[in-house]
Amino acid sequence: MRRTWIPSTRLIIAFALLAALVFINAFSAHYFNWSAAVYLPQVIFIAVTVIALLDWLLSRRLPPVEITRELPGNLAVDKWTEVKLRIRHQFTEPFKISIFDGVPSDANYDQLPLQIELQPNQISTSHYSLRPLVRGSLQLNKTHIQFSSPLKLWNIRYWAGDLTEAKVFPDFVAIANYAILATENHTSQIGIKKKQRRGAGMEFHQLREYRQGDSLRQLDWKATSRRQKLIARDYQDERDQQIVLMIDSGRRMRTKDDELSHFDHALNSMLLVSYIALRQGDNVSLMSFGGEANNKHRWIPPQKGVERVKVLLNGIYDLHANQSTADYISATEKLAILQPKRSLIILVTNSRDEDNSELLLAVNLLKKRHLVMVANIREQILDQLSDTPVRTFDDSLNYAGVRRFLHERQESHRKLIASGVYAIDCTANELAVRISNAYLEIKSAGVL
Repeated sequence: MRRTWIPSTRLIIAFALLAALVFINAFSAHYFNWSAAVYLPQVIFIAVTVIALLDWLLSRRLPPVEITRELPGNLAVDKWTEVKLRIRHQFTEPFKISIFDGVPSDANYDQLPLQIELQPNQISTSHYSLRPLVRGSLQLNKTHIQFSSPLKLWNIRYWAGDLTEAKVFPDFVAIANYAILATENHTSQIGIKKKQRRGAGMEFHQLREYRQGDSLRQLDWKATSRRQKLIARDYQDERDQQIVLMIDSGRRMRTKDDELSHFDHALNSMLLVSYIALRQGDNVSLMSFGGEANNKHRWIPPQKGVERVKVLLNGIYDLHANQSTADYISATEKLAILQPKRSLIILVTNSRDEDNSELLLAVNLLKKRHLVMVANIREQILDQLSDTPVRTFDDSLNYAGVRRFLHERQESHRKLIASGVYAIDCTANELAVRISNAYLEIKSAGVL
């Protein structure tokens, strides 16, 4: 454990005053012939130096401080989590130290540095808040410790503890919230609404007594005749259906409306939708696609069962958008090989007017075999500029440009709908709820 000694402010001021005293004494001795005190500064300088050396020797005998860091192995991007520090020492009297943990540049922190007074014969604990900003592997370096020497003339610094690695996943906190609310039947609190089943295109579940509001088509006349009371058929959404999540990992998905990119918002949304679909008994697979230049497609084969959401989490936690332009046609051709079964394709992208012809062609190719949903992320700044009052000439130019862009976007949206696909146009913050509701509506309609 290598220590570094740095002169404290007190020691620097002492030597600065001594230097000033030496100068004043030399000046006075030369012009006023004050030879009596000519050796006084040298004596004081030697005395201060001896005291500083003595303090340095005493500080070398101070016992070391050991740091143990505790944090969850799995973190959620852009979510605060608590990091706990356990401090072991052998001080025989109260002792103050300052701690700054080895937080990397791609994470925010709160409550650092920590000022802790260590008590004798006790293990001290403290904590601070950490918020990772980038998915993937997060590495916390050793902890930086600083304390003062016995006479406060030196600041002693050194590094303690070990490196800690954790995985930063997409926002799985939304999954936990959904699971809690779904159990309590309060999912509408996060905007997810379950559509009433139509009774057609559903799998038979069970027979039960007729309840007010049931459709007459649900009545089972044979069972009614046998039991001499109205008996209705209960249906459930079809299970074992195929859901494929396609995520654009091109350069436009790097756009940010807040601290998260559109790509991060897309991953968080896909994670929530996959959890809902797995709860419904469907098979969920995922594919990311970028440009033709890198030709990299990450493919996670179909998964079934709520517990398999962990496979999806581990498969996408280190996935990032690249600098290339999305190649929709190449992604469609790749998916045709990977997923031959009829599926609901949920494609999330951030397209522009120049991309629409290729996107429409890719959607038409997918539509030959699959049911397709396209979720197009809209920059939040467009809505803000569209609602901004026009007061100056520059405001009018901005407003006209935004309105034209939004009009072209709406035309592209209408073309997608006219081609027979489900189309969503929303901001990144609305994406999770909009896709989840659209999926539940498709399940309820039984069109897959």
